[in-house]
Amino acid sequence: MLRSVTLPRGLNPVSAGRREAFVPRHGVIPVLSEQAESQGDMQRRIQELLLLAEFNAAIGTLHDPNQVCTAACSWLEEVLRWEVLSISCTEGDAGQFRYQVLYLDDHLSKICPDLAVGVNPSTSRSGKRDMGWSEFGHNVISVCFPDRSGVIAVSRKSVQESQFSDELLAGIAETLSRCLSNAREYSRLKTLSMHDHLTGLYNRRVFEAMLEVEARKRTSKPFSLLLIDLDNFKTINDTYGHGTGDEVLVYVAEMLRLNFRKSDIPARYGGDEFGVLLPETSLDSAQRIAERFRGNVSGRRSLFGARNIVPTVSVGIAVVSDRANLEVAQMVEEADRALYRAKAPGKNRVCTALVTGQNG
Repeated sequence: MLRSVTLPRGLNPVSAGRREAFVPRHGVIPVLSEQAESQGDMQRRIQELLLLAEFNAAIGTLHDPNQVCTAACSWLEEVLRWEVLSISCTEGDAGQFRYQVLYLDDHLSKICPDLAVGVNPSTSRSGKRDMGWSEFGHNVISVCFPDRSGVIAVSRKSVQESQFSDELLAGIAETLSRCLSNAREYSRLKTLSMHDHLTGLYNRRVFEAMLEVEARKRTSKPFSLLLIDLDNFKTINDTYGHGTGDEVLVYVAEMLRLNFRKSDIPARYGGDEFGVLLPETSLDSAQRIAERFRGNVSGRRSLFGARNIVPTVSVGIAVVSDRANLEVAQMVEEADRALYRAKAPGKNRVCTALVTGQNG
């Protein structure tokens, strides 16, 4: 006995006993296509979020802005295959580009041979005419950081070939901006902890650590320590006020920067006292350098708070000729004794002492 079978709507049997393909009604295929496309977008978005997390992990623990930008450039080129042309950053309220961490002239020259690399139109390292990003924007994608502290510029072609979304590029810029901000703040706090707030020189703690490193070097070459005292500083403070006294201290610090070598390490040792570490410097050389500095300090005429003050300094030198068993405290003590001898007969003088670790 035959039974009647109700077929699903849309199913069209051609012959008895043969299974036919399901033919959906009009409008079902577009819906399935939209669902598949939506699912594909979701998978892509998840992939890009995971990439952003990986990017943040690659640069988020770095504390130096230069290292952050270098690591970011490497990651973007290795993982996303993006050609990074420049990462430019600003600091402060001036709006000027303080440093170009990456200035890849060779990359940009492949795209626009006649143009110089640069985001700031006033700067050009290569010496070529800098026309700014806007004149070759069709080849370059430049994205400003959300806080307007910098710009990342990448090759448009490399971004398009990677087929990642604009949201990923914006996320990269936001992540880079945040990590750079954290690194700059870390660097600022580190600088504050290492430097004297008034003069900008190294503070005593850092200076003594550097003395310790120098004393432990395996070399037979001598080195010298200068302790420098600003003569009559209490009188300057009492007579003209602490503001003028601070101006004089800043002046001496600037003279230290101008009169010593790049290899020498000046520091504010405390109060009106400064120290200078002179690597690989003999007794005669140290004395000659100290005398020149002493003469330049008193010989330069400068106004301090509209007052014509002629500051002078006394200098005590400790020269280390043998580092064996040398203690930093011993070296500082000898330099301090030499400084006392320089101030005793009338100040504005230089006195020396020879230190050997074996004698300590």
